[in-house]
Amino acid sequence: MANVLTKRAGPTAPKQAEDAASRLKSDLMKDALGRMFGEEVEKTVPGTPRVIPALANHAQTAGWDRAKVLQRAMFKAAAGSGLEMNFAFYGADNAAGVRHCRITTRWISDPDDMAVVMDRAECSCGCYVNIRDVLAQAVKEAEERPLRAVIIVGDAFHDDPDGLDEAAISANRLRRAGTRLFLIQLGDDPITARRLQYLARVSGGAYFRFDPRTQERQFSEMWKAVSAYASGGEEAVKMTGGQAATLLLQHLKQEPMSIIEKRDRVRVDSDIKK
Repeated sequence: MANVLTKRAGPTAPKQAEDAASRLKSDLMKDALGRMFGEEVEKTVPGTPRVIPALANHAQTAGWDRAKVLQRAMFKAAAGSGLEMNFAFYGADNAAGVRHCRITTRWISDPDDMAVVMDRAECSCGCYVNIRDVLAQAVKEAEERPLRAVIIVGDAFHDDPDGLDEAAISANRLRRAGTRLFLIQLGDDPITARRLQYLARVSGGAYFRFDPRTQERQFSEMWKAVSAYASGGEEAVKMTGGQAATLLLQHLKQEPMSIIEKRDRVRVDSDIKK
């Protein structure tokens, strides 16, 4: 178990001459034109199913404990598929009070092994968590080894509008490579909900909100469907059946927006200024 944890996401890329919103709009329009002319084909990642679950929640909390239960459930659902996971979380603050994204240095194929890794991870309480960091790291991982899914579970994210557009650019890159993005919100923070809904709309990702006080059964069924996708793709989801699987398949068929809606950016921007 030596040297399992962790590598820090690389330095932030230098700011591009063109702003994030313009680059995202260009990417979305290019994708839309490709689909119009039959150039866009959804890829299925071949070989060993690999997934990155990312947790944005403080260590030693109910959310952290739930994540440990969920990873076991996913391994159980994927038994026999050779599923491998790479765990991402947010560690210590930097000088600006922003929590860094960290990720395990090797792929893990055993739930007990993963539980030990999660117990050793230290998720420091900090000021800000940016979703763009974990998605940028996922893009780097996907360049080395194909990823079937990135599953982000968190209760609060603090990206500004430009940061959300950077996150959407990364999410679209993952989608083109055949990696599906699942955004799961713990709790009911309305600002975080709007941020994640915006990211899901512009990237074609799947967004779900979970309130443990009222939605335990529904969440368990949805997690089973997500686990099926992680192990066997859309065909495995179809075989699970049920309302959650049907809903997930509907999400998987969503296409990214072809243009950023101005009202959405205004709404997110107004959240940041509050």
